[in-house]
Amino acid sequence: MEKRTILAIVLSLAVLMGYQYIFPPSKPVPSTSSVAEKVSRSPVATTNKPVAATNKDDSLQSPSASNESAVALPIKEALTPVVDGEDITIDSALYTCVINTVGGVMKKFTLKNYRKDIASGSSRLEMVNVVDPSYFPLSGKIALGGQVFSDRRFVYQADTKGLEFLQINKEQVTLELRSPQESGMTLVKKYVFYPGEYYFDLSYELQDRNDAPTVLSSTSLVWSHEIFPAAKKPKSYVYRGPQAYVDGKLFKQSKKQKKIKKMELDGTINWIGYTSKYFLAAIMPQEQTAVSNVTGVIEKPKATIVETGMKMGGAGNFRVFIGPKEFDYLKKFNLQLDKSVDFGWFGIIARPLVQLLKFFNRYLHNYGLAIILVTILIKLVFYPLSQKSYQSMNKMKAIQPKVAKMKEKYKDDKARQQKEMMDLYRTYKVNPFGGCLPIVVQIPVFFGLYRGLMVAIELRHAPFFWWIQDLAAKDPYYITPILMGATMFLQQKMSPTTGDAMQAKMMLFMPLIFTFMFLNFPAGLVLYWLVNNILSIGQQYMVMKKAEV
Repeated sequence: MEKRTILAIVLSLAVLMGYQYIFPPSKPVPSTSSVAEKVSRSPVATTNKPVAATNKDDSLQSPSASNESAVALPIKEALTPVVDGEDITIDSALYTCVINTVGGVMKKFTLKNYRKDIASGSSRLEMVNVVDPSYFPLSGKIALGGQVFSDRRFVYQADTKGLEFLQINKEQVTLELRSPQESGMTLVKKYVFYPGEYYFDLSYELQDRNDAPTVLSSTSLVWSHEIFPAAKKPKSYVYRGPQAYVDGKLFKQSKKQKKIKKMELDGTINWIGYTSKYFLAAIMPQEQTAVSNVTGVIEKPKATIVETGMKMGGAGNFRVFIGPKEFDYLKKFNLQLDKSVDFGWFGIIARPLVQLLKFFNRYLHNYGLAIILVTILIKLVFYPLSQKSYQSMNKMKAIQPKVAKMKEKYKDDKARQQKEMMDLYRTYKVNPFGGCLPIVVQIPVFFGLYRGLMVAIELRHAPFFWWIQDLAAKDPYYITPILMGATMFLQQKMSPTTGDAMQAKMMLFMPLIFTFMFLNFPAGLVLYWLVNNILSIGQQYMVMKKAEV
């Protein structure tokens, strides 16, 4: 591999690494309000009993009885660590979730088709990571007149006819929770689960004594995520945290914004939630036309809890997605939920590459083989450029004796030496930069594939063969990086030298440096580079043989 090629690769990888550090995943807020105020809460009680709304002030009153003139809306809630209440399990082919009647919150949401890690015997992935019952996800706040009530404090009665287990088969399943108030009104929280879907609907309604709906000022719903500072965090360059789609752009909190106790997002908000590398919990309005009339809220009620929620006027009709970030599936919401799969700047290349991998995987049933096939296709697309590059290298090799003589002859006159060199290149029709072109045009492909392997859920825990059981993780035994380095060394030995002995020795270290750089890259990316090297060696060998004839 000639010097220019090595330099081009070094530059491309330097950009790759620099891109991760210079442009971290966080982005500025596209549109936010200035709200960053503290929210007062009631002291934490210590009882282990469910807390019902027994205090008259804490019970939902009719609008006429409430303080309509109030401006600041205090939240009437008690963050009591409730441990009692009835658990209702909803089971589908994709997940099992548990709803508790105290607050109607979610205690568990376990994905059946995804494991926690690649280890054998690993448990199914749990999407609810909150251990503090006071902050279980999917609690709501109901504004009525001048008061805001949190339903964490309300004890609901489930309309399940005594059943604690609901199975989702071919028909949708409805779980209606009712909380009678002292005022005679009833707060209704209704879940609707659908077969074969990772989403469900959740709505609030306040009914009067005749079960007629009462007008609510606003309703909000929050998803909670707990942070465990002592837990060992896996290395990842992919953003995790609050995320939303606001005014046509993906919003992610910057490091500075993560320190803000509470912030509101204004504008057109398609969805808001909490994302990890491969999974997402998001809240969106059921009616797409409502996206311009909602507010996104990100709040840290305490240092280890992050809440992302959506507030809308009137009775809340929310849709909640909890599951893997499969962008084909997420597209069907027509709310840009697929943008949560963040391919970065090279998304325009990464998305079709991942789609191509998925297409080949349907027939090959192995993403490793799909990567090899995609590498071959990319090599074929760039074959003419590579051919010209290798031909240029051969011409360079042929004129090396003349170049050496010219360097010696004009060693004391650099300007003359440069002029004579350019004349020599023109005479023999050699482009000194021709060897770089194939590498330069492949840089976007490399970045796109790199990003695709980093974030595509389809490649998570995708095995190749034998020791490579996760193409999105590094090679556990570093065999492919070492093979990649060996093929790179062979390529370099096949390439013409410049005649500079010191430079030639330095170039011998390049495969070693690259090998160390690739040790922690995803095995799928190393596989792509290894196969590309092998194909390049074959093509270069054929060009050299043809030139000798």
